Amino acid sequence: GMMVVPEGGALFMHNMTQVVDGHTGVEHALPIARCYADVLALWSNTEVGHTPTLGVAYGGLGAENYWYAHTRVDQHKRLNRFVPRWVIDPKARRPRKAPKGSWNHIQAARFAKALVDAGGRVQVGAHGQREGLAVHWELWSFVQGGMSPVQALRAGTLDGARYIGLDDDLGSLEPGKLADLAIVKGRPDVDISHSERVKWTVVGGRVYDASNLQPIVPKGRAPKRWFWQRAGHPSHGAADSASEGCSCGVN
Repeated sequence: GMMVVPEGGALFMHNMTQVVDGHTGVEHALPIARCYADVLALWSNTEVGHTPTLGVAYGGLGAENYWYAHTRVDQHKRLNRFVPRWVIDPKARRPRKAPKGSWNHIQAARFAKALVDAGGRVQVGAHGQREGLAVHWELWSFVQGGMSPVQALRAGTLDGARYIGLDDDLGSLEPGKLADLAIVKGRPDVDISHSERVKWTVVGGRVYDASNLQPIVPKGRAPKRWFWQRAGHPSHGAADSASEGCSCGVN
């Protein structure tokens, strides 16, 4: 009954052994440029899930740096509400750039799409990258690889819940499930970029304003300011974030 969700390790033969051995899933993208029908047939005939973690995308440039380069992360209002600038700015204001065909995460997303089409299981995992926003980058990147917005949303909701054995409680709107959900102002089922336009967050039946966590139902006190937002708190320079992140090749 114990789940086995190992690090993919960026080793193709290792990944295939994990699939054959029946692990719960493989974390991270396969570290090769292209997979063929033999891999798809093998994997799709198992119940082994795949969390490609496109923000990292083993084998080349990942989605995290793509979205830094193609969106104004430093101007994201909600991110700036919850994360100090000295954490955001080092990457958001000095992004990596690369030619259009050099972004490996799109190729990894194409494999994820092919695996889903073959009957396999794929779910979202953002690797703990940019706070909250990175989950949406995973959804957007799945669509870059050919998934429909609905397929991407399913990977981020019900399929993710099923992967960790919580689909009886989470992942979809059904009677008897927990009232934990995000209410979006937009149509992410049509335009996946709308996924991050979260208006309200519902946790345990309590409704919060997603922009600042102000309790709406039942009405409650405004949340306190974070320590870095208080008067007199010293500012920090970009150098303080020099060691931010992990050693997965995304810094």
